[in-house]
Amino acid sequence: MLILTIFLTLLIAALSAWVPARLEGRRMGRGDLLRGPGLAAAVWIWACCIYSKPGLTVDFDAFRAAGITGMVLWACAVAGGFRVRHRLAKFRRAAAVGLLAVLALGLEVFVCNLNFWATHSYTPVDLRPYLTEDADPEAPLTLDEEHNTLTFAGLDRELYNLQLAGLVYQYDGPHPEVQNPLFTLTVSATDEASSASRQSWLWQVAVKAERSLTRSLDLSGKASTLTLTGNAYAGEYRQYPLTYTLQTVYANVPRPLDFSAVRFAALFALLGAAFALRPASALWRDAYLEHTRRYRPAVVLVMGVLAVLTFLAPFADRFNAGVATSFYNTASWDGESRITFTKHINGEVSDTAAQYGALAHSLLNGRLDLELDPPAAMAAMENPYDTAARQEAAPDALWDVAYYGSRYYVYFGLVPCLLFQLPFEALTGVGDLPPSLPMILLAWLMIWASFGCVKQALRRWFPRASAAAYLLAATGMAAGSQIWYLLLRPSVYEYAILSGAAFVLLGLWQWLLAANTPTEKRARLVFHLVLGSLCIALVAGCRPQMEVFAVLALPIFWKRYVTGKRLVSRAGAGEAAAFLLPVIAVAAVLLWYNAARFDSPFDFGATYNLTSNDMTRRGFSVGRAAPAVVTFLFGVPGFSTVFPYLSATRMDTNYMGLTITELFYGGAFVCLPFLWGLAVLPLARKRLQKYRDLRGMLRGILLVMVLLVVVDCEMAGVLYRYQSDWLGPLLLAGALAWLLAEQVLQDHAAQPGIAALQGLYRRALPLAVLAGAAYNFCVYFAAEPGLLGQNPSLYQTVSRLVQFWL
Repeated sequence: MLILTIFLTLLIAALSAWVPARLEGRRMGRGDLLRGPGLAAAVWIWACCIYSKPGLTVDFDAFRAAGITGMVLWACAVAGGFRVRHRLAKFRRAAAVGLLAVLALGLEVFVCNLNFWATHSYTPVDLRPYLTEDADPEAPLTLDEEHNTLTFAGLDRELYNLQLAGLVYQYDGPHPEVQNPLFTLTVSATDEASSASRQSWLWQVAVKAERSLTRSLDLSGKASTLTLTGNAYAGEYRQYPLTYTLQTVYANVPRPLDFSAVRFAALFALLGAAFALRPASALWRDAYLEHTRRYRPAVVLVMGVLAVLTFLAPFADRFNAGVATSFYNTASWDGESRITFTKHINGEVSDTAAQYGALAHSLLNGRLDLELDPPAAMAAMENPYDTAARQEAAPDALWDVAYYGSRYYVYFGLVPCLLFQLPFEALTGVGDLPPSLPMILLAWLMIWASFGCVKQALRRWFPRASAAAYLLAATGMAAGSQIWYLLLRPSVYEYAILSGAAFVLLGLWQWLLAANTPTEKRARLVFHLVLGSLCIALVAGCRPQMEVFAVLALPIFWKRYVTGKRLVSRAGAGEAAAFLLPVIAVAAVLLWYNAARFDSPFDFGATYNLTSNDMTRRGFSVGRAAPAVVTFLFGVPGFSTVFPYLSATRMDTNYMGLTITELFYGGAFVCLPFLWGLAVLPLARKRLQKYRDLRGMLRGILLVMVLLVVVDCEMAGVLYRYQSDWLGPLLLAGALAWLLAEQVLQDHAAQPGIAALQGLYRRALPLAVLAGAAYNFCVYFAAEPGLLGQNPSLYQTVSRLVQFWL
């Protein structure tokens, strides 16, 4: 059978090399040999890896022959199809789509399901008869705190994998949401290479994740003993008891063909993007502004994919999502309503996520403070902001609220509450709209604004920018942002930050639209001008420090209104009034709101926050700044070979003073290669002399970014979510830098060596965007409170889809 398979695969390889040459009327060349015999050899190497246990030639049967032949046929057919695709003039695009689908299908079946092919000939072995302690062979086995070890002895056989059969979580406690949590098995064995168990491996198991119930082993020869030791999950936010039963443990279990539609779709999307963005693609030749209608479906598709992922992001963690229905988070559903709000009921503010709901309730009742009296002991304290003293005198005092004049206030910006929580309660009578729901809308607006900002940049500075550069620059902005991280933790902190970040990009987009609108279309110009100013003004009511990005109005409007002297004209004066009117209106409301609460129109209340440190005495220290800048911009995350391949770090500093830090997942310039495009700016100084407004825009963003990094660390600390205060505009600067680089290469296309640089550019930009998206994907699964404990079934399922070889 092995000889027959070798002959068949060689025949397929020869035909796949000969047929394309025959169709094109030429001799076979090196490329034909690589696509024929070369692919066949690669498949055989892959087969040696798949069948390394017990060995490629051991028990080589018809199924194995069919599998290897099918792999060679698939690989050669796809390669040959792409080779002759150009001959199908009218159906070239449809042929490409079909070939990409077949390629993704083959990768899913032959590569990602390698365990199906490797284990088909295995004979299952029930290990329970080898259990050293089994008082009642008819009863289920128990894994709990008292009996957490299963030891199997006298095996004398090769073990290729293990499978837990009949695993059930037996918790009967008072919390119905505690079902099927994660637990870990420590696996150790003795084999022909060692009579002592010198190694142990961790096997994470989630009952509802079927893929996690089986795990491959790679021992040295026959195993003598096997020990499984159960360990309960104990995370910072969740701890679960170890209380499971199982029927038995099987070894050498044939794995089924586990086709994943999600993984197939992801593979198809990645392959399709790679093919569409290849350096020779028309996407790189066509200017987007000249072919907008042609490429609009691609833009809508990319935005739609990002929007769907954004919508799903908050619901991975049902403990934080804040909602329950008859089919989602059913343990917290009230059994009657279509949707139940679970995190914050009846204005309770002990959970910070409830603060905006409680504030909305107070505002509807004519109050600016929260309708909850602070403990009487706080009024008698000399310094209620002293955390240790407050915890001793008033342990039930709230956290992360402003305390002033013996009342509680919400110091987070007022605008999100006015836009969402207050009207929702006023219209429905249902209080405490969870932040996750309006945050989805804000994230959609931020994605829309990202594409809008880049398009207006094309209209203003880069009219010859390719469709590929536009798509990638806008996608790089959206995919590189922190919106998925913020949506995973939809509390009041992330809510306020995402609101400010979204309004900053919306405001910049509308201002660019206004600056690009011809003065003859004055009504449209004024509309975008007013809307942009309104969005920027609302930033002060979300995240006040982000208001500093309003300075970017200078490079955006300087050329038209100052250099062009339109500001001194009657029309320009009217437009300036329209520009200022929303700012004045929003400022008046916010200043009154501040004065009514804290007796100062410029006091937003953050100083009076009841938190882990006394904010009233925090002060300013130069020693905090340098470590914060390095961490925010150039911090290196922890790396691992285990999914999700990233781990958090904490900032280290020799500064002997108070610096508030939390877990950090890497600095922007280290983890987002999309920002590396900014390195081109020093090389394009002469070009930027011609576009002074573009130069001012880039310099303004970079200066404001550094300012906000320092302000954040001085006011609050070094927290990963604070990157969102400046990351959106910084990504816009990165997009502008990539577009500028493409324009420079276009202008020098006739010079020697530029073609090679263009090819390098066309490969580097897609990889930079992909790296940013992959980084945020890893952060999503690595970030605290951690889906490993919050949603172990999802975590383990995704982990096994990525680590398909386990």
